[in-house]
Amino acid sequence: MQVKNIPLEERLIFALDVAEMDQAKELVRMLEPETRFFKVGLQLFLAGGFPMVQWIVDRGLKVMLDLKFYDIPQTVELAVRQLQGRGISFATVHGNRSIIKAAASGADGLGILAVTVLTSLGQEEMEEFGARRSIEELVISRAVAARDAGCIGIVCSPKEAAGVRRKAGSELIIVTPGIRPETGSSPDNDDQARSASPFFAVLNGSDYLVVGRPVRDSDNPAGAARAIKKEIARALEAVNR
Repeated sequence: MQVKNIPLEERLIFALDVAEMDQAKELVRMLEPETRFFKVGLQLFLAGGFPMVQWIVDRGLKVMLDLKFYDIPQTVELAVRQLQGRGISFATVHGNRSIIKAAASGADGLGILAVTVLTSLGQEEMEEFGARRSIEELVISRAVAARDAGCIGIVCSPKEAAGVRRKAGSELIIVTPGIRPETGSSPDNDDQARSASPFFAVLNGSDYLVVGRPVRDSDNPAGAARAIKKEIARALEAVNR
């Protein structure tokens, strides 16, 4: 497996899943010695909007804007165009091939990540939606479609990373949430149905790991982030052997 040349401090994307800008800024200040990449999702974006994004970018840090755009193709393309020139590295889109292609068309240098299947969903929930294939088959199919539509990468659980890498190739960026460190306990009220350790995820082809609660809710968030980076480094060493 070809390992991308990504700095270790950027492979961990910390999820700023908090309700207030002040709390988010405190976490950024605390964690920026350990990670240079932060995810802004719906909750924080509704609280702080583009000023929150700009504050992170102005510190020389990277932003993954996780709004999961989903609408008719033209609306999605126009929405993505609103992100241009704001220093955002990745933005997420959800939907079928035409929606994803529209997002990629409006990107102009912005990295579009197609969300395949939410990591909170298990096989039973997917069957309730009428899915006739396994989650892994569906994720791989959507990953290949996203690559062909012009997306820079996809979001999937660590459970499907290896299959995506085999079918979609070495260039596609794989971003994986649902990360639970090997050390420490899982967070309370964990809603991730398809999770794995940082070591497992990277060993199976993940490029970036999105981690929120295991770091945020730790007694020592910076120490928790450092421990995850060590797991990532250990996995990269194993891949490069």
